Amino acid sequence: MPGNFRPFACALAAALIAGCSTLKVGRDFDYNTFALRVQPGTTTAAQVMDWLGAPAGKGVEVGVDRTRLDVWNYYYGTGKIPGGSDTSFKLLQVKLDQEGKVAAYVWTGDMAGAPVEDKSSVK
Repeated sequence: MPGNFRPFACALAAALIAGCSTLKVGRDFDYNTFALRVQPGTTTAAQVMDWLGAPAGKGVEVGVDRTRLDVWNYYYGTGKIPGGSDTSFKLLQVKLDQEGKVAAYVWTGDMAGAPVEDKSSVK
């Protein structure tokens, strides 16, 4: 099992053993802070770290053209076990080029109040 998911699996097992309880995975983070400040191609890894803290996990993305991007994963979820009521989950993947600058990012979560604008240089 990859190291990034071991804490999640352990938390899930503990919650199932404990019966009805609230499960929390990851560490909460402020997507709006990130979205308001990030500028793909300009924002550095150090700036992302200042805004969001250390990522919960790291990975690599290799494109068809063999371009390599480092991927930083930030995630946070809560829910009641068993039954999954009051469940929420958010995931931010920040993709960094080999110069340590944000090349792209992927957001999955509640879009209410989240600024969504095209900040790419390609129109």
